[in-house]
This record gives sequence, structure tokens and C-alpha cells, in this order.
Amino acid sequence: MSDYLDDMLDEPPTRSVVRWMDRPPMSVSPAALSGAVAGAFVLGAAAVLAVMAITGRITVRQVGNRTSRLLH
Repeated sequence: MSDYLDDMLDEPPTRSVVRWMDRPPMSVSPAALSGAVAGAFVLGAAAVLAVMAITGRITVRQVGNRTSRLLH
């Protein structure tokens, strides 16, 4: 004896079978999402530089020297 029902439907469904299939449209524009990701990256990079400056691993002079080397 089995305790399950067959997956055979008498008629095909006219609406979605499960709730997640009726997903609402995206409420955030792609540009806003890209801006949020870029902002999070910049914030993370600034946090890393701040921690490195606080711990003494990098100084403002070193950043200036490295930046000028990259640009020239």
C-alpha cells in the first residue's frame, strides 16, 4: 500500500502551480543595483586602506609614491 498520490492531473493547470512562479518584476533598476555593488566595493577598499593605515602597514607617502609610479 502506498501513501502518496499520483502526479497525474486531470486537466492542465491554467495558473502557476507553485507560488514562486508568479515572481513580481524587479523593483530595483539595473543601474541602481550596479551602483550599489560598486559602492560596496569602494567602501570595502577604503576600509582595507584605513585598517592598513591604522596598523602602520602603509603610509600616505607610500600611497602617493605607488600612485605616481602607476601613472607615469
